[in-house]
Formats: sequence, structure tokens, C-alpha cells
Amino acid sequence: MTGQNEQGSGAIQSVLNALRILEHIGTLQPVGVSELSRQVGLPKSSVQRAVTTLDHAGWIRPAEGDRTQWQLTSAMLGISLKAFGEYSLRDYAETAMQELQRRTNETVHLVSLDGDSGLVLHRLDSSQPVRAFVPVGTRSPLHATASGQAMLASLPPERARWLLSESLTTYTENTVVDIESLLNRLDEVRARGYAINRAEWRAEVGSISSPILSVDGTAVAALTISIPLNRMSDDIIEKFGAWASELARSLGPVTTFR
Repeated sequence: MTGQNEQGSGAIQSVLNALRILEHIGTLQPVGVSELSRQVGLPKSSVQRAVTTLDHAGWIRPAEGDRTQWQLTSAMLGISLKAFGEYSLRDYAETAMQELQRRTNETVHLVSLDGDSGLVLHRLDSSQPVRAFVPVGTRSPLHATASGQAMLASLPPERARWLLSESLTTYTENTVVDIESLLNRLDEVRARGYAINRAEWRAEVGSISSPILSVDGTAVAALTISIPLNRMSDDIIEKFGAWASELARSLGPVTTFR
């Protein structure tokens, strides 16, 4: 057994099998190993090895609440965003992002909720010489970003707690890693309508973010203003936060995107 297919084309059969499994996960998600085995016609042991490999590579993850079921992560989306820069939620939010960037002249990001992290879908840059930004396709921690906290604040408390418990990495001296403190902060975000971050993920960078809500009241994304910390005064926070909340509300409630 050489690991190549029978036609001798140079294709590695195990890789082809893993890609077939990945496609079926995308179609059937969440889905378990037994069902995948039936769908692709491979032994469960082979499917399990492929699933374990895809999980370690970051392409799939266990479904929330049932670790025997699998679903895709945003890895493919992140690559496609870098290649094409297109996504339907981006198109939907474009006008609001342009208006927010015009009012603030700071960088505006669109960040979606993806499992236990955020995903940067789109960015409009500030024209100022010194500006803050995150590359499109970047995954961001929920607990240490304004976008993450804005989205978490829209979720049921038990789900927010579960997501926070998945990862509480310290990034700067300002990062909050105590779950109870973070949950209290989410209460403040709900009351205020926007989240505030002062160098909790990246040193000398602050952000203000408001959630874009779905029809069930939970966030699908967030409008985020990224600001060098030395420009982030209390007056700016209040003014920019009100604008972010206004424009995020103008986008909701979101139904669905292809």
C-alpha cells in the first residue's frame, strides 16, 4: 500500500478521503462518525482518524453540547475571505460600516461569532496616519475584545459562560480572565448597548463595538471601531459608542445569509 490512488495519478487517497469527509460534514453538520461512515462508504475507524486529524488541524470542531457530533469551523471562510474578500454579511453591513467610518474616521471592522472566537469578515480603514486594524480573516478572542464581549452580551448567560470557559488567555496586563468579572461586564454591555475594550487584546489599541442581532435577539456579528488608545477619551467612547449602537440596530434583526 503506497498511499496513492490506484490510478497512479499521484493523488494521496487518505487526503482525498479526508476532503470528502470534510464536504459531507459541511452538508450534514452537525454529524457523527457513524453517519459519515455510511455517507462516504469508509470504515468507521478510517473516518475517526480523518475526523481527529481535521479537528487537530482546526477545520472542524465538536458541536456545542454534543462532542460526538462535528461541524465546520471558519477556517475555509477565513481563507476564502483572504482570497476573494467577499461574504454576504459583509455586503449587508457595507453601508452601515461606511457611515460609521465616515463619522469616526477610525478603522471599522465587521466581526462574526464563530464558535468560541470572533472572525474578522471586513474592514474599512481610517485615513489617519496612525490607525489600528486587524487583517480580514483573523480570529479574535471573545473575552479580550470589544466585539467578542458585545456578541457574548446578547447570548443566554449559560451559553456565554460556556464560551468564556473555552479560552481565557492573558494577552496584555489589561486582559480580564475571571469569568465572574467578565459576566458582570456583559451586564454593563447590555445596559449600555456597546462594549469597550482598553488594550485587553493588543497593547495600545482600544475598541468600541455593538452587536448586530438576529431575529431571536442573539448576535450574528458586531460593528467594531478600532482606535489607538491615546485617542480613546471618555467623550470619544460615549460618542462613538452611540453611533455604533445606532448603526448596528439599523442592520437588525438579521434573518439569514447564504
